[in-house]
Amino acid sequence: MAIDDLNREMAVNSGTVTLMTGGSGGIGLGMAHLLAARGHRLILVSRDLHRLHEAAAELQRKYGHEVHIHAIDLSERGAAQRLFEHTQRLGMQIDVLVNNAGFGIVDEHVEIDSAQLERMLQLDVVTVAELCQLYGLAMKQRRSGRILNIASTAAFQPTPYFAAYGAAKAFVLNFSEALAKELEDHGVSVSCLAPGPTDTAFFDGVDPRRIAGDHFFGKAQRAKTADVAAAGVELLLSGGLTRVVGLTNQLMIMGNRFSPRALTAAVSKRMLKPLEIKQGGHEAR
Repeated sequence: MAIDDLNREMAVNSGTVTLMTGGSGGIGLGMAHLLAARGHRLILVSRDLHRLHEAAAELQRKYGHEVHIHAIDLSERGAAQRLFEHTQRLGMQIDVLVNNAGFGIVDEHVEIDSAQLERMLQLDVVTVAELCQLYGLAMKQRRSGRILNIASTAAFQPTPYFAAYGAAKAFVLNFSEALAKELEDHGVSVSCLAPGPTDTAFFDGVDPRRIAGDHFFGKAQRAKTADVAAAGVELLLSGGLTRVVGLTNQLMIMGNRFSPRALTAAVSKRMLKPLEIKQGGHEAR
């Protein structure tokens, strides 16, 4: 069976089980609603147990489907293996894996706390690769399954003041496209969604004075969570390779491909530079 045929069959199969990391809010919860409406059974994963309970109760009340939750910090070493073992104990076959959990740090790279940097790279890079390996192998063996990894428009160019995060998302983009080709002959589709700034809790840890007003990450520039979630579900069900969300973002990335790398990096620096650095000096923090 072709991958597209497999996806269409699974999309209407009420027995489909979807594992959603970062499922207690934002894009992950938005996608969970859309998938629950299509009959998917859900396993929502995040480190916030209270928000997981709230999300599960809301989904069960609205759609009447089974929703499992699991609180785990995927930024810890070994967390992917522990999550895999948990779903094995549940006896639930994971038909769809959505790697949505992630966070970024807006700052000069040399100023970032080393422990926070390690946590970010563990979550955004290592855990994604490990979950794809663990669940991808099971999908390959039964010749059925789908994986959606959430990257970012930051994956397509250097991102000063967002340097490690952008590099992590470049990994997710290239890893996803390579893995898609490895698994496509085994009935498994792998897709990558690349949204730009989105109106989620992603920026809650950033001092709003640093990204206020007309800054690239300012609230007015952020996409609606529902629009990004809808794009993710559409990509997941169609089995496409990579999708950049939003026409403006698509045009920007197309322009990057034809621009010298030095120019692209300089433009990114101007767009991403935190406001107090632009104005001179760091605030105490």
